[in-house]
Amino acid sequence: MPKFQQDEHRADVEQEGAEAPDPNGLTRGGLLKRGAGLAAAATVGGVVPGVAAGALPATGGGRLLRPRRRTFSGPAPVPPLIRSRRELESRGIRVETMTTNAPLPITQGGTTYAFAQETVWLDSNSFAVGRWDGSMSIFDFETGQYQGPLIQKAVNDPAEQGVQMITHLPGNAVVTSNDFSSIVLWASASGQWTDLTALQTYTYDSSLGYAVNGAWFQSGSPNTLVVGHSEGYISIWKYNPTSHALTFQRSVGLQNPNPVNPFNSHYMYGMAVVRDNPAYVVTGSDDGYISIVQIPSGNIMSQTVYNPSAQRGINSVSVLNDKLLVAVCSVGHSDYNLWYYSINESNWSVSLLDKTNLVVDTSRAQVFNFDTIWGAYSGGPCWFASTEEGTLWMGTADSTLHVIGYEILTVPVGSALAYQGGPGRLVMVESDLFQFITGAS
Repeated sequence: MPKFQQDEHRADVEQEGAEAPDPNGLTRGGLLKRGAGLAAAATVGGVVPGVAAGALPATGGGRLLRPRRRTFSGPAPVPPLIRSRRELESRGIRVETMTTNAPLPITQGGTTYAFAQETVWLDSNSFAVGRWDGSMSIFDFETGQYQGPLIQKAVNDPAEQGVQMITHLPGNAVVTSNDFSSIVLWASASGQWTDLTALQTYTYDSSLGYAVNGAWFQSGSPNTLVVGHSEGYISIWKYNPTSHALTFQRSVGLQNPNPVNPFNSHYMYGMAVVRDNPAYVVTGSDDGYISIVQIPSGNIMSQTVYNPSAQRGINSVSVLNDKLLVAVCSVGHSDYNLWYYSINESNWSVSLLDKTNLVVDTSRAQVFNFDTIWGAYSGGPCWFASTEEGTLWMGTADSTLHVIGYEILTVPVGSALAYQGGPGRLVMVESDLFQFITGAS
């Protein structure tokens, strides 16, 4: 079992100002249907790279009006775990090990997924959670053993589509995904996040697709935002934290011409800062490419297929010094869902060090590793990973990977992870929200 303290594992209230529930009466799934959030209206201009669509209009009575749901081209995006399961089922492979019920004489319509896709730290005590229902919530980390995180603010992205990307920017700001051709810049005037307001919607060429990941680089004046997109591109933006202004610079295509997945998908799910000043970013794509790109020039330094025989692409990446973790979905009993590489900073090549399959039930047809992240505990540096079985894994790494243990914590869907040090704090969010004190100073 992991050697860190689980400080509190429930956030059962999704409404601002609500009282904390009685810890003796907690039930799981409290975040699934709660919290409609606040709608933020936006006026969006034409599809022109980097054009601001204008400040969001104020409305009477101090309320924000819910905008009309915007249309988008093609099918609505679905969580990658669900897409992977559907592909296996289409081939007659049973994904779930539980007994299935007989079908009902009714027709199923659309589904709104309320579980998390992204979580990031905003400061030493606050973190944001983006969900597939279009909501973004900001929580306070609570240090009391029987007190879970308390919600500070809940909003909806203007397009009311899944919040697939949240990136923290200086100036008490965050930028989020919106739809297939725009991102939204938000800011808190007080720095307390309870007054978070959508400042501007920035449009870009729709051929780039949804924003699904982001990274901020301090170097440069102004500094730089990098956004990963669903069509296999990154976009590079200059950001002025004083005026809270984004300016589009360029896009870079990183598509693998021979995707390892059967969906022809190029989603840029993984992104991490390799180093700053000079700046380099590493991306991990659903098509199997690990790419290292110089920022802000956009020069591609290297591209490597993480596993030429893979059936699924990359879900997340995390960097510690010159060591790279790559989370994927393992398909079948001889596959692996956590890969470990070293990065050669002289030529930017990546070399495989080790791999392992984080799985509890070895009879499963797939085990989706939703997220992995470097962290630390009382024993030193470590890594965490969250898998499809509702499981949090923990381990260390030197020349190889070492698994400390796991805990099955939630329903069988992958959870988003976020870690910060000083002191060590970890949050894990799916439908439930868990927080941990890791013991690192």
